[in-house]
Amino acid sequence: MLKHLFFVCPSDNLETLIEKNYFHKNYFLSSLGNSISFSDDFMDEINSLLETKDIQKITFVLSNNNRFILDAMINQEFKYIRDLKKYYQMVEERKELASKSFKNQNFRSLITSHILKTKVNELNSKLLDWIRNKITIKGKIYDTDKNSFIDVKIDLIQPESLFLT
Repeated sequence: MLKHLFFVCPSDNLETLIEKNYFHKNYFLSSLGNSISFSDDFMDEINSLLETKDIQKITFVLSNNNRFILDAMINQEFKYIRDLKKYYQMVEERKELASKSFKNQNFRSLITSHILKTKVNELNSKLLDWIRNKITIKGKIYDTDKNSFIDVKIDLIQPESLFLT
């Protein structure tokens, strides 16, 4: 049976949906808005978990209406939580960049995709080589309207949404 590690946000409550859609032996790690940081000590634990549980697949998942991404884009009620400061700053920078580059105003999916893709790359760069070679790492967004998991967009620049003057 395939063994799958999911990085999730506890505010999304996706564990049950994941269990219903992914018929694997699933494991979960959670952090607010997938703001997890991969320190050396934590990576020792992750590498150990991947090895001992023989995990073959890792997926970072956020919902399209994740509470922390929405808060970082609008109210910023949680920006003074120490572990979220960098995360909120990154969301704000991405929002500002997207607003200058794209004509449509729904930046949520672009920012969510960016966060997930960043986490995939961060984890991939810190895994032990022999583990990295046997594991697939992806990002997915749970679309609450469609009740489905959507792969993260690899190409975040979509020509149809560019506004060139």
